[in-house]
Amino acid sequence: MSSPTMNWLREQAAFAAVLVVLAVGFGYLVAVPTRWGRASGIIAVAVLLAAVLRAATPTSWVGWLAVRGRVVDSACYFLAGALLLAVDIRLHG
Repeated sequence: MSSPTMNWLREQAAFAAVLVVLAVGFGYLVAVPTRWGRASGIIAVAVLLAAVLRAATPTSWVGWLAVRGRVVDSACYFLAGALLLAVDIRLHG
């Protein structure tokens, strides 16, 4: 039998994965501020990861990644991640 805490943790696993990648990006930014382009790339990858997880994971498992419908959430996350990555590549390419 699963406890309510374990159910909540399972439901938030996708959100936690995105937060871990975001934390790595921000940690890299703090550790090496002269390489902020690389950190913004990691943050863009985290947002793109949110898009993939929202599109591929059942709604009961995405937790706080779910804001609206699956298609709308995935499209918004993908658009935001792609724009961040495009600006990062444009500024440092």
